[in-house]
Amino acid sequence: MAGLTKEQRAQREAEKLAAQNGAEQNPAQQEQQGIELVVMVRDFPEFPGGPLSAEVHPDEVDNWLALDWRLEE
Repeated sequence: MAGLTKEQRAQREAEKLAAQNGAEQNPAQQEQQGIELVVMVRDFPEFPGGPLSAEVHPDEVDNWLALDWRLEE
């Protein structure tokens, strides 16, 4: 099995970025569909430069609470 060429790696990176951009646009689409997102926060980022706030789908709140996030007051 051969390794990936530079072009194949670049293609995979482009696909990842496109998927991330699509995921970032998803919350706006959810709001347009009438889903009220929940704002959650944390005091310290999970990793350096990580987010301290997030808009979370109501079905996912329990998962985020388990990861040391809390509801915004």
